[in-house]
Amino acid sequence: SPPGEELEQVSYMRQDASVECGTDEHDSITRLATGFVVIWPVGSLVLYSALLLACYKPLQAKSPNALTKATAFLHREYK
Repeated sequence: SPPGEELEQVSYMRQDASVECGTDEHDSITRLATGFVVIWPVGSLVLYSALLLACYKPLQAKSPNALTKATAFLHREYK
């Protein structure tokens, strides 16, 4: 830059240096990431609860099927 002219500071994302902070693209990525941070804990709880609910009757009847075997990590005792 020419002498006497102030330098403009520009920031870029760490993971993708082609995205300048404060731009519409950066804001879009930030909103998406925030959404996933919020959805992940709720979504995993709903998914695991639904799987356990689907396995409830076979587990109570002690008649394992493919689903109860695949989801054993959710309901078996620790060794």
